[in-house]
Amino acid sequence: MATSFVTPNEDVIVSEVHIAAPPERVFQALVDPKQVVKWWGGQGAGQSFRCTHFQCDLRPGGKWRSAGIDGQGNPFEVVGEYLEIDPPRLLVHTWTASWTGEVETTVRWELEPTSHGTLVRHRHSGLATHPEVAKSYSGWPRMLGWLQALLEEDETVERGAQRASALGQGKKGT
Repeated sequence: MATSFVTPNEDVIVSEVHIAAPPERVFQALVDPKQVVKWWGGQGAGQSFRCTHFQCDLRPGGKWRSAGIDGQGNPFEVVGEYLEIDPPRLLVHTWTASWTGEVETTVRWELEPTSHGTLVRHRHSGLATHPEVAKSYSGWPRMLGWLQALLEEDETVERGAQRASALGQGKKGT
């Protein structure tokens, strides 16, 4: 289960999760377009957004882009530039989301090998100067949970939707 806290200066949201997969596998799930769209998004009550397209130029200075739909069916986009890349230990990039205007922040993924997998430490910084924006980023633990579910249980957005649909049908019949 992912945990999260905001630093005392309210500039950084730090989230962590342990994933029972090696750092190489976790890193790939963060940058491979085919994998990102499998885990980045929830369904049903857990859906705040879903990534349907991801592209990246994985090099310092390279751009990345995620696009999809939010929980109300509206399109969204998140774009950025890679600042640091040290596979499979570190990935740092800028983050500009369509729902926060032109505000650019920084996301840092630190992957630390453990005896049973990887400790994923996620830091979203640059928030103190935009407190209204910081409120929109409370969902990182949920996103880390989606990543964990893909890597540990092969749980994809589609499988989650199918399970939610099946549970909903079961409720109707009772």
